[in-house]
Amino acid sequence: MAHIVDLGLAWEWAYDRDFIYGLDKTCQQRKLKSYIIHPSNLDETLALMANGELIIKALLDRASDAIPRFYDLIHLARKGSFWMINELALLPRAVDKATMHLEFLSAGIDVPYTIILSPWQKSQRADLSEIKKLGNPFIIKPACGGGGVGVVKNARNINQIINARMEISHDKHLLQEKITPVVLGKGKKAWFRVLYVAGNAIPCWWDDETHIYDELKPKDVKKYNLSKLEDIAKKIAEICKLDFFSTEIALTGGGKFIVVDYVNDMCDMRRKSQHYDGVPDNVVDEITMKLISYAEARLNGQKDKT
Repeated sequence: MAHIVDLGLAWEWAYDRDFIYGLDKTCQQRKLKSYIIHPSNLDETLALMANGELIIKALLDRASDAIPRFYDLIHLARKGSFWMINELALLPRAVDKATMHLEFLSAGIDVPYTIILSPWQKSQRADLSEIKKLGNPFIIKPACGGGGVGVVKNARNINQIINARMEISHDKHLLQEKITPVVLGKGKKAWFRVLYVAGNAIPCWWDDETHIYDELKPKDVKKYNLSKLEDIAKKIAEICKLDFFSTEIALTGGGKFIVVDYVNDMCDMRRKSQHYDGVPDNVVDEITMKLISYAEARLNGQKDKT
């Protein structure tokens, strides 16, 4: 008889260990059957699934982006009733900054003034007639990059644009005006990272230069009138259709909430108690509970349909 698992937890990054095992522990407390999949047991897991001895109903995938063999696991799992937290097919569109930029504009979400350039491989020519509107310095970023790879934060000339396009020649590039946030209270930069998980938006203070998080207390949301952060994140979720992601939003002197980094699907869940630039522990705990509650609700919905 096959061993049926409610939620598979796939991971490969060493710093994900605490987050994954925290999810596993919460599953046990909620009477959900979880199964941790790591490169060390991937071959064994694939063999069990191929032989019909293991069935995974749902999966949180934090590995296939780095280790393509995890796609084999997803392929085998799809032979049965199966779903993913962040459906794989949605990711190419969601993480494409050029696509999201245009979608956000259409939805009335404020974004930086941006010039989108086609990939260098497609066309070496670029229309830079409006480049002065970016101001100086400006930002250059690849459309589908992550982790700051290929980003030029203080670009000042056309040669830097050419070099950036040549370096990552297969991707589109965005040229964006540099956003300066206001300062709130006692020197607190109004730059935020909002974590979205299954219908819930959790905004945090975040510094774009130091990458330091701080909890954003409800009293601060009220004091500085920041409730729009949650509204914007939920609007982004409607557009990108992901279950779990983060976005960056800055409040400017004009009173506008500008989305400065659009959709990051692989949220870094290191704890602040262990890493200076980690996510506040309370926020990690809240995300853990909400992810498992979401999985539980969807799994129960599947049972109701059978």
